Amino acid sequence: MSKTLFLILIVLSIPIAMAAKKKDNGRPSCATTYSITQEDNLGNVQQGFAKPKNEKWADKDLVKKYPDVCYAPSNPTVKTVFVITVTAATYHSTRIVTDTQTTPTSGSVTDTSTGETATYSGTQTSTSSTAVPYSVEYGKYMLTVETLGADGNPIARRRFEQDGSYGANFGRGGHPAKALIEDAVKWIHAGGLDDSLQTVR
Repeated sequence: MSKTLFLILIVLSIPIAMAAKKKDNGRPSCATTYSITQEDNLGNVQQGFAKPKNEKWADKDLVKKYPDVCYAPSNPTVKTVFVITVTAATYHSTRIVTDTQTTPTSGSVTDTSTGETATYSGTQTSTSSTAVPYSVEYGKYMLTVETLGADGNPIARRRFEQDGSYGANFGRGGHPAKALIEDAVKWIHAGGLDDSLQTVR
């Protein structure tokens, strides 16, 4: 074999080797796969993620943090199910309302030592504060991690709760379902399912 042909074969084999390496070191085989069932406060049930971008988040971002726990579409072979329910709730509180009033004022002032009189005109401002009650509706999200028992019936293993967003509250409250899913995946990654006696009553 000529030296030139040998070099050509090496150059051609590099992409093939890299592709094979990428395939072997790509997404790992998951120790635990989970599916999702969501039920809203009207009783509507949905399998899987409501938005495709959330499924991409689970397949890409979440699996980077916890590579041994992976999302799988609902099917009978998946033994771990995240059941997410949403119930309506109301937040009761008070807020302070400040009222500022400006009134015109005028008059005259006499200096007693000199007897000189001066007139004035202007405005007078007064401020008062009052506590006013108010209520805001929001959603309470609960995720139950369920596994199938030997008899085929689901067993509730752990529950997580998160308030939904209201007003200008963002962060975890702005994405409550995703926050709960990450909590559950983190718990499984840490070995939460290993204790067969840990169940929710």
